[in-house]
Amino acid sequence: MISAAFLLLLLGARSPDPATLNVTGLAAVGPYFALTFDAHEQSQGAAELLALLRERHIRATLFVTGRFAEKFPEILRAAAAAGHEIANHTYSHTHLTTWSENRRHDCRPGITRERLQEELRRTAAAIEAAVGRPPAPLWRAPYGEHNASIRAWAAELGLVHVDWTRAEGSSLDALDWVEDPRARNYLSAEAIARRLLRFEERTGTPLAGSIILMHLGSGRSDPPLLEALPIFLDETDRRGLEAIPVGELLRRAGVLLSSPAQTVTTP
Repeated sequence: MISAAFLLLLLGARSPDPATLNVTGLAAVGPYFALTFDAHEQSQGAAELLALLRERHIRATLFVTGRFAEKFPEILRAAAAAGHEIANHTYSHTHLTTWSENRRHDCRPGITRERLQEELRRTAAAIEAAVGRPPAPLWRAPYGEHNASIRAWAAELGLVHVDWTRAEGSSLDALDWVEDPRARNYLSAEAIARRLLRFEERTGTPLAGSIILMHLGSGRSDPPLLEALPIFLDETDRRGLEAIPVGELLRRAGVLLSSPAQTVTTP
């Protein structure tokens, strides 16, 4: 089981309730970081991305929706067979809070304990149907929208929320999901790699122990990660850093993820 006192110290959580924990990174775990890929409706470039990771002998954590698991089970099976950690990203990728409307993380109308848990259960069932085993006891809220109540409802199912690393008004979001070239935050493949690699310089927060957000599929005609990821990984290799799944990052920090509701089996 998760040690509440240890996680609170490790993750810097403000609440004494382990159910409200939000994993954004871990300190003192050695030269390791976690690559995470969210997946919902897009699959373009996914097979090529998985091949790239296989060639680099890298295992990552994939947060997938139930709809993705149902629509692209063959992609999920390939990912699981390659040793990637498969985790929960809700079923329909709905907005859970009012952030997009008022910049507050209040529960959006209609988002109840029952609704959230149904989303998570349906996704767990879809993942297990696709890969033949339950997902890891980790989840990520769509759009990064969550609050203590939402995380506590998920924790009742044995799930710990995993965010991505943020610091000094910046974050390790690759922004590979931005599709409109006219958008202010649209980046070329090279700019995506540069944004991630300069995060430590910009914020003083080390890449070691960090959690990086990317996406498995792309809506862009030229999926940028196929070029950006090799640039990024060449440099992290040079810095002596190794990419591992979130669950392994936690285990290296001495945290055992298990629960009566859901047990993780990783390669």
